[in-house]
Amino acid sequence: EEDEITLKELILKVQEYFWEVVRNWKWVIGITIPFVAFFLYKAISTPVTYAAELTFMVNEDQGGSMGGVGAILGQFGLGGGRRGKNNLDKILELAKSRHIMRQVMFDSITIDGQVNIVANHIIHFYDYHEKWEKDTTGLKQFLFNKTKGFSKIENKVMKALHKKIIGSAKHQGLISSGINEDTGIMTFSSKTVSEDLSIQLCNSIYDKLSTFYINTTIEKQQQTFDMMQQKVDSIKNAMNRTEYELASFKDSNAGLYTTKASMREIQLKRDVRVLNEMYMVSLRNFEIADFSLKNKTPFIQLIDEPLAPIGPQKESKLKNLVLGFFLGGFVAVLFLISRKVYRDVMSNSFGDRL
Repeated sequence: EEDEITLKELILKVQEYFWEVVRNWKWVIGITIPFVAFFLYKAISTPVTYAAELTFMVNEDQGGSMGGVGAILGQFGLGGGRRGKNNLDKILELAKSRHIMRQVMFDSITIDGQVNIVANHIIHFYDYHEKWEKDTTGLKQFLFNKTKGFSKIENKVMKALHKKIIGSAKHQGLISSGINEDTGIMTFSSKTVSEDLSIQLCNSIYDKLSTFYINTTIEKQQQTFDMMQQKVDSIKNAMNRTEYELASFKDSNAGLYTTKASMREIQLKRDVRVLNEMYMVSLRNFEIADFSLKNKTPFIQLIDEPLAPIGPQKESKLKNLVLGFFLGGFVAVLFLISRKVYRDVMSNSFGDRL
């Protein structure tokens, strides 16, 4: 009961703290000013950026029996439901891989009338030459002039640019990706200091990822298709040559009915018949391979691509001023109240000892 505090005592204590803050208003201003200055500097120094966004979807319905069974089981929550989601997540992670990003970085694009690869544009726009001014390994004026056979320095720069593009746990990258779990629609977003670079970066990532993913998915089917096509063409050419040889033989032996000529004609007719049968079988297998290839090929559909003009994004000075005042004032009030509480506690402890 002795530790209980009344409403009157609470109000008086709040008033006491309030007047403590008012009396030390110079402290409040002194603590708040650095916060305001920092956030105002942040708003002024942050460069203007342009955010581009591209959306697409992947249709992997293969139409097979297992696909139908998986869809039925998925309705009852017994199978396959997460497989598609996980695969879409893998697609987005694949877009950030060094294999894809390397193709993107060495994709030639035009920005402000200057034709260059993406990597060199990023080096220019983000002032990497100034950052490398004191470097002694040859990076002061470094630019990529080849796409393979890299040295250690070139590998070092490529890794740095790769990290710049995809970001890390501490720093936001130039690109980001996401997926709508309900619709399966995926998004690539690019935010850079150049409108053209943002647009080109999104488009390049989409193009390289689409090509690589499709080619990888149908690799086995494509090999079978190519092999069957080669076989069909080979048999067809052999059949045409044999038929032409048979026709030439008949023309050159017209009216001659020797046994030797008859045997040769029988052999040629047999070869033509065998080649025809082989051609029909190969053609049927080729059609099956073609159907399998088309059925297996994933369909990547571009929904919305980024289009110029893109509105610039700039840090709001007013918003940062308000944020600086709020945080600075909060820290100042917290400091003054904590100091008073400490003084009161120490004063009471000293009084008790006396």
